[in-house]
Amino acid sequence: MKSAENGFGDWSDMNGSEPELTVREIDASQREYWDREVAQFENVHPLNAFGWGQVRAVDGWSPAYYMAKRGQTVTGAIMVLTKQIPFCGLSIMYAPRGPVFRPSDRQTLKVLLDRIRTEARKNRAIFFRIDPHLREGEIPERADPFVQAGLLHLKHRWSYWNTPRDVYRIDLTQARNEEELFLLLNNDARRCVRKSRKDGLVIRAAESLDELKEFYAVYSEFTIKKGFMSRGFLYQRALWDEFISRGRGRLFLAVCEGKIIGGIINLMFGRKCLDMHMGTPYQYRKLQSPYAYVWESIKWAKENGCFWYSFRGVGATPSQEFFKRKFSPEVIALAG
Repeated sequence: MKSAENGFGDWSDMNGSEPELTVREIDASQREYWDREVAQFENVHPLNAFGWGQVRAVDGWSPAYYMAKRGQTVTGAIMVLTKQIPFCGLSIMYAPRGPVFRPSDRQTLKVLLDRIRTEARKNRAIFFRIDPHLREGEIPERADPFVQAGLLHLKHRWSYWNTPRDVYRIDLTQARNEEELFLLLNNDARRCVRKSRKDGLVIRAAESLDELKEFYAVYSEFTIKKGFMSRGFLYQRALWDEFISRGRGRLFLAVCEGKIIGGIINLMFGRKCLDMHMGTPYQYRKLQSPYAYVWESIKWAKENGCFWYSFRGVGATPSQEFFKRKFSPEVIALAG
């Protein structure tokens, strides 16, 4: 881990000649401003996009957006989701993949967290949870600014209350072109991609809400038979409206003989690309469609100048992990 001297400064390092740090709330009319400024941070993540808060509103979360500025310069930001606990007047608060700031800028982190404390009191929050998009080694163990601010690191690498701290991620900068990118996949993955083409499987981008509905019907069937949770269609529609229709996401469909048999949804923001969810029912397994649409997703991310393509975790089951490893990703351990 980095020491305090090699990354995080002291809370009181503010130069008196610098403009004062301020925090302001950003509303929907300033959406493009939020996205433009936040996307410039090195540790930005697709879930920092303005649209992600709107997607989570479907599940009963109320999003709020706060931006720290020093003069005219944006120094950090945090999206906060608040959900009311029924019948008791209390709430819970969560900042997905936030706050976004430069690790050396402790003052920005402090003013953002101070603002959230104020909002937490107003909302009678029983806790506030964050999962900053920082690698574990970026936080100094001896002078952890989050611990100093009163936060606790969760022991679990993944649970209902925290997103996966270990993710599989493909470094797209390793390849100069599609041929080199394809060689990053292991032999079996490349074979499966070629087989899907030979068997007549077509991978293409969805073009309409009707196709989203078709995909969701297939995906729901897949999740029910697999025995894991699938969010409702309103959530899928929100992903379409907030990301895909705005050019910041792509639903790739697997089509066989004119029929949609599966697909994958990806989000893109700040030159980073995130796999949200994918699925193809078991009866189509011989077509190897997951390999084909993940490969198309990786190509799309590379073509759009993304630095990395990320799966949301390493896999909830051994079979999921085995599948993801075939794309030769790196394991990234995040703070949490």
